[in-house]
Amino acid sequence: MVDDSPVMVRLLSEIINSDPGLRVVDTASHGVDAVRKAEMLHPDVITMDVNMPRMDGIKAVDYIMSTVPTPIIMISSLTQEGAAATIQALDFGAIDFVSKPSGYISLDIEDLATEIIAKIKLASKIHVVRSVSHSPEIAFEQKEIGFGSPGRSPSKMLRPRKAHNYKKIVAIGCSTGGPSALNEILQNIPADLPAPVFGVQHMPEKFTEKLAELLNHRIALQVVEAKEGMDIQRGVVYIAPGGYHMRLRTNRTVALQPEPTRMVPCPSVDAMMTSIADVFGRNVIGVILTGMGNDGVGGMNAIKDKGGITIAQDEDTSLVFGMPKVAIESGCIDSIVPLHLVADEILNSL
Repeated sequence: MVDDSPVMVRLLSEIINSDPGLRVVDTASHGVDAVRKAEMLHPDVITMDVNMPRMDGIKAVDYIMSTVPTPIIMISSLTQEGAAATIQALDFGAIDFVSKPSGYISLDIEDLATEIIAKIKLASKIHVVRSVSHSPEIAFEQKEIGFGSPGRSPSKMLRPRKAHNYKKIVAIGCSTGGPSALNEILQNIPADLPAPVFGVQHMPEKFTEKLAELLNHRIALQVVEAKEGMDIQRGVVYIAPGGYHMRLRTNRTVALQPEPTRMVPCPSVDAMMTSIADVFGRNVIGVILTGMGNDGVGGMNAIKDKGGITIAQDEDTSLVFGMPKVAIESGCIDSIVPLHLVADEILNSL
């Protein structure tokens, strides 16, 4: 466990040690100590704070994943800064995150005990691989990506008149491991994609905005966090905002609806895909990627029932083979492919 707050260390330790199957083997108060102890102890899972002295959580993730790859869960605040840092940590190899409910020192972190324990147990079963260190360019990337500001290039702001002329639409759903999976797929799709893309990634508010910003600076397509009433255009990726279900209206505009019950993932892959299937029928290409749970199986079946094309990420390249597995087992999937071939499968289906 890595956190520079003694209070948070105590609270998190109590939560983790309360489960008979888990034990905190050591703690660190900054990233330098975290890297050293990861190399010495080889823990099954590391929980990592974001803002710490000497070395922050982003750099610590980068060093650990390039030296002693270990499943890392980020413990971050629900602020703009915390969201941006968490997205970058996920990009560098962290597998999941838990949002502190009330800032830097969250005395109510115990409210998330069930979620924290479940995510640690899941993380302990995930095999992570060594990554190439980004450390020489971390400061440069943070400046150039422009977390906290739109930072969109002018060329992406100007859409051609034919932007409304499209017959097909791509719908992508993912959860744990999704940000890096989306990045790999979208980087291999050209800017002149003759279709819009709807994407749902299970994340809270602020995090989806920062995910859209990061992707927008990485890929040729324009990426935006969807807004109520947005007009849907070809060559644009619409990321569902955290806390809202994203649907498509028959007039091809975005409809957003909050989830009052908090009983289902929000945004929901099922809600998004089902609405798109209703509007576009057989002209939908549905893609289900890495993630825990069963969100998406209903949506992928709706697409299949309407005659659309369905694609699932395979087990070997899924960080968590939950959502794709359930969809595959339901019998609605046309093709099962490794992550690096998903973009080709989409393009070949247009």
